[in-house]
Amino acid sequence: MAERRAAAGADADATGLPDNPDPMPSGAGPTIVPLHDGEQIEAAAELLWTVWGARTDAERSELITVSLLRTLSHSGNYVVGAYHDGHLIGCTVGMFGARTGRPDHLHSYITGVYQPDRNRGTGLALKRHQRRWALERGIDTITWTYDPLVCRNGYFNLCKLGAAITAYRPDFYGRLDDGVNTNERTDRLLVEWDLRSEWVERAMTGEPGTMRRYAQVLPGAELIAVPDDIEMLRKNDHKRAQRERYAVRDRFLALFADDYRVVGMTRNHEYVLLPAATTPSYEP
Repeated sequence: MAERRAAAGADADATGLPDNPDPMPSGAGPTIVPLHDGEQIEAAAELLWTVWGARTDAERSELITVSLLRTLSHSGNYVVGAYHDGHLIGCTVGMFGARTGRPDHLHSYITGVYQPDRNRGTGLALKRHQRRWALERGIDTITWTYDPLVCRNGYFNLCKLGAAITAYRPDFYGRLDDGVNTNERTDRLLVEWDLRSEWVERAMTGEPGTMRRYAQVLPGAELIAVPDDIEMLRKNDHKRAQRERYAVRDRFLALFADDYRVVGMTRNHEYVLLPAATTPSYEP
């Protein structure tokens, strides 16, 4: 998945499908509904805590609280759940953001999907729903952040959603004791999703998941490779994972300082960067 703290976990089961759901069509996939009442909100918090492995009260509070979810939902922000056969299998939380003095974008804050459902299109269904929800409220842009070392998130964001990278921020959130990020540097790529771009329109309104946008490696391009599975590497060789972090950070920062920008990923899931004046090209 895609946000500041996007993850997928295993062996958990939350229920609580609303009695009177108000689903917004999202194409193939789970039923996605706004979460409002206490039972729904508590189930969403439990899902996120389980996905992140947040076991202590301190870790859970670091990640998200029931009261914050309730407040965001009550104040009209984006708090939705994905249900399959009456079970909550994923949720996403977003809030309105303002860069011009008035709300001008939706910031997608946190997304969690249970491990068994991660490859069943749940993440894409949530994103399609989120896009439609934002457009209905006059919002044309959704932003979020993600760890550049999580290869599958880069692929999802750049190749499946057609989003753009706007910046690299070292240790963006500082220290997070939330389970997944405990004892890790919180470097993040900042993402901006133009909801009305031609490619996004076709990808999000066509057959779910059929389109991919792979960047071509043009003359002058620079490539940045990341581990295939950074989570497993952290478990098996944490020192090597840390070296990967700093190496990738140095490459991104140096290239951004030289006026390069990220234009996508290759089929091998390498980041492709081009000079800002160069027009990118994508595989047909």
